[in-house]
Amino acid sequence: MRRPRFLPFFLAATLVLTTACQRSTGGPLEPVPSAGIEAGQDRSAILRDGDIIARVTARWSSTGENSLRINYRNAGQVRRTVAIDGLKMTHSTGEAALRTAVDATGVDLADTRTDNDRPRVLFALENGTGTPSPLELPPGVSRDVDAELTSFSNDGAIQTDDRIIATIPMGDRAAAVIFVARKP
Repeated sequence: MRRPRFLPFFLAATLVLTTACQRSTGGPLEPVPSAGIEAGQDRSAILRDGDIIARVTARWSSTGENSLRINYRNAGQVRRTVAIDGLKMTHSTGEAALRTAVDATGVDLADTRTDNDRPRVLFALENGTGTPSPLELPPGVSRDVDAELTSFSNDGAIQTDDRIIATIPMGDRAAAVIFVARKP
């Protein structure tokens, strides 16, 4: 079978574009275990505040948005509330403030249904001074929160192996989790 003449060009162009697109200005954040904070096998931090358990994964960016994904679970018998607007990250170059946070529990864009395509907005910086929606955690329920944060500053940039502190609201208190910036 004869191979098309454009195939080598196509493969070379794909390799160049893939390599160019992979030049990342960020990567995953790896938690540092400390008092009350465990490190999961999937680069997650596991936190506990009474009956609330949170599994946190995070990504850093030296030039753009930073992100957190938090799975909150209420292991108790009493309804709990978490004030999501306290989420933030801190680095020596500045603070990454919360830009948006959504309750992404049950959101599935891959299925044919359309009733589960939009997450519930908990916080949106663009909405100005409006009151953020609290995250309600009935007994035995888990909720997935996706949060996007601003960049740290216009001066300086995060580098691999830098330390970043994420403030995670946990119901009655906030926990400070130290993460280390890793390569993608």
